[in-house]
Amino acid sequence: MVSDALTDILSSIRMKGSVFSRAEMTAPFGVESGVTMTGIFHAVVRGQPWIRLADGAGPVDLEPGDVVLFPFGDNHLITDAPGTPPQPIGLLTDVDDRGMGRLVVEGGGARTTLLCGKVSFDAADAHPVMDLLPPMIRVRDHDGRIAGVVETIIGLISTEVDDPQAGSEILVARLTDVLLVYALRAYIDALAPGEGGWLGALGDPHVRSALDRIHAGSAESVGADQLARAAGMSRSAFFAHFRDQVGMTPGEYQTRWRIHLAARLLRDEGFSVAAAGRQVGYATEAAFSNAFLRVMGVRPGAYRRAG
Repeated sequence: MVSDALTDILSSIRMKGSVFSRAEMTAPFGVESGVTMTGIFHAVVRGQPWIRLADGAGPVDLEPGDVVLFPFGDNHLITDAPGTPPQPIGLLTDVDDRGMGRLVVEGGGARTTLLCGKVSFDAADAHPVMDLLPPMIRVRDHDGRIAGVVETIIGLISTEVDDPQAGSEILVARLTDVLLVYALRAYIDALAPGEGGWLGALGDPHVRSALDRIHAGSAESVGADQLARAAGMSRSAFFAHFRDQVGMTPGEYQTRWRIHLAARLLRDEGFSVAAAGRQVGYATEAAFSNAFLRVMGVRPGAYRRAG
């Protein structure tokens, strides 16, 4: 399969999701999450709740099929209406005999049902995408509508949570991972050039073509002439355009990406420093070590020993 930039980026973000609670609330209701040690997501099964960051902008109204992801576990509020005061979530949640949390608020009004989950991102290798994600991501298609595939996934997860059968636990885990990958892909795909740091540059056809060329051969350094041809531009015009859209030169981007890949090899695959450097295209261990130090702030040997 031919590699492309978005596929490479998504496949290298290591994350694990799980559903930990089902929320059943009738208006009026207000819940405050508090700051969490992992990322949090909410999927709307029923109702039209409002959600916002505790210290952020005005609330966003949701509907069935909406998914909202808080990658860094920021404190947020879920209410039936913008002005409803919240209560701490810990005062409202208990755990059933299967270990699934139950958040119940009985206000007597319109009902809202949510699936609530956590997501852990493996940030030990300083993934270049993590610095660019916003504190709150709402999953929608390009046209702003709820994606049918997301509604389907939410429905499948809800069925397994409500009526667990043999294998339900593994099905919920796998479906949750698919939901999270879709959320990140939808967010990145919807960015316009200039939004979301260099991720927004994926929406520029010239830059996207060049990035696809880079990611098709991650273990080699692709020259500016080759990238300019892939982008359909002159060398000088391409260099300036790439730097303007991505915020770094083509060479800087390639170095950062190759070092990210090398960090994974050192930590997860047990590669030696020399072998990791060769794998990502460095001719000498010294050149690799110096590049690694510039990007990661530590020598590759020390990084490997730190585990």
